[in-house]
Amino acid sequence: MSGDGPSSWGLRTGDVYPVLPEAQVERVREYGTVEELRAGQVLYTCGDTDFGFYLVTEGAVELYRDKSGRRSEKGVITVYRERQFTGELSLVNRQQSLVHAQVSRDGSAIRLTPAQLRQLIANEPDIARTLLQAFILRRMTYIQEGYGKVILVGPGTAASTLTIHRFLERNDYPMQHIDADDPAAAEALAEYGIPADARLPLVICKRGVHAEDPTVSEVAALLGIQERIDVTETADVTIVGAGPAGLAAAVYAASEGLRTVVIEAEAPGGQAGTSSMIENYLGFPLGVSGHDLAARAQVQARKFGARIALPRRVEELDRDGSHFVLRLDDGERIRTRTVVVATGARYRRLGLPELARFEGSGVHYAATALESAFCLGDEIVIVGGANSAGQAAVFLSQFARRVHVLVRGPELAATMSQYLLTRIEASPRIQVHVHTEITGLEGEERLESVSWKDNRTGRTESHPVSNVFLMLGAAPNTAWLNGLLETDPKGFVLVGSEVTRTDAYPDGSRPASMETSVPGIFAVGDVRSGSVKRVASAVGEGSIVISDVHRALAAARHTVAG
Repeated sequence: MSGDGPSSWGLRTGDVYPVLPEAQVERVREYGTVEELRAGQVLYTCGDTDFGFYLVTEGAVELYRDKSGRRSEKGVITVYRERQFTGELSLVNRQQSLVHAQVSRDGSAIRLTPAQLRQLIANEPDIARTLLQAFILRRMTYIQEGYGKVILVGPGTAASTLTIHRFLERNDYPMQHIDADDPAAAEALAEYGIPADARLPLVICKRGVHAEDPTVSEVAALLGIQERIDVTETADVTIVGAGPAGLAAAVYAASEGLRTVVIEAEAPGGQAGTSSMIENYLGFPLGVSGHDLAARAQVQARKFGARIALPRRVEELDRDGSHFVLRLDDGERIRTRTVVVATGARYRRLGLPELARFEGSGVHYAATALESAFCLGDEIVIVGGANSAGQAAVFLSQFARRVHVLVRGPELAATMSQYLLTRIEASPRIQVHVHTEITGLEGEERLESVSWKDNRTGRTESHPVSNVFLMLGAAPNTAWLNGLLETDPKGFVLVGSEVTRTDAYPDGSRPASMETSVPGIFAVGDVRSGSVKRVASAVGEGSIVISDVHRALAAARHTVAG
């Protein structure tokens, strides 16, 4: 996780390798089977998927790391003994294991399959709390120590390298980045037997397993991050988008027994997941990063049985009788009874001809720890006047020499929370330029300078700026709907009483509060017309919409029965 560690999750470091009480061991026994263990037996290795959960009842199991896959005392992480259990978040996320487990002393263990483990977590809350605390803390440890990490070799400022780096970081996958110009890059290629002329960026797992200039989907498949959905089973609800609204909907839907599938194109958290610190979210007086909030919600949704498929993109939505069919970018099709559109909004792009050339090479749409490393001691520009721009300005002012905030309007106050305004005004490193817009971007291989104009005076000035952060309002992510749903003039989806196209509704009925112009399809969060564009309101809408989903499912069952 990219947060501040266990304390940011409210966890204690002593919970990493707990010992279960005997009474809990007996309850776990009811969900699995007892297996004999023999010294030297390999329970799972780094890279395995769908491996089991083992609760040791006798003997010992060693957990170790070794990039070659061979056991060595140097690589031993811990030894599980009686009433201790194996596993970390890979078990919950259905991803590859980051470590190896091998029996070191004869004995026995209660083995649970991933499905049995999910049933245990759903039915036994006290045991689930202990298990999930340990799983989260172990994953944090593995990331911090680099267990099971992949090596990313590529130019540090190249858009293709940053895309992969950002994807792995946002999905909490251990990684070591080596810049292509670093002598260590050539050493890494030689060590893993990779030709020196291999195409960059390069993702290396182990000898014989690597990918040259891969797409994010190819990286996900290589590392086992990509979760496959059982397409033979019809979902009760499929949620498109795993931002705050989508994750909230997933938690409530799955916890109420609905077969829940979530499709996410990039990483959990959406646009909010890139926020360095959200300080006005209820219940977090010290603030919470967007990444940590999304990570918590993802674990919570999976705990109740939601299936989260990423990075997968929905390319088409059709109706098949009483069901809907979503076609994904890899050709897979998912049948579902209802759909929740939670694809959110994206920052609008500047209308400059040279913009595309610098995207990923100086022009950014997120301000995380990854981007902050490019700003050390430099001047940077942030374009935008809403909370996301304010959060970015405050965060990046810790690293940059000067932060220029450009807004086209007369002030920030109309669109930004007071606590951010106060900090911006108090910071000697932040300078706000009102009535101002960017007019030019210049540079060779990457951005080198930026020009902007004061619209009141017409005066244009240029500064040596290598990083610009664009946070220019919101444009809805609705292109994939191909006009299926009624939208407002800006493309945001209309719901409830705002819907005018009601011909699809029988007998003069009207859409529910979050229902669109197509019965059974709902829209929540930033993609909805009139939404507040706040994390808390998105979470609220995601929670509320499931009551509408229940009513739609009940009505469909009544129609079939009739």
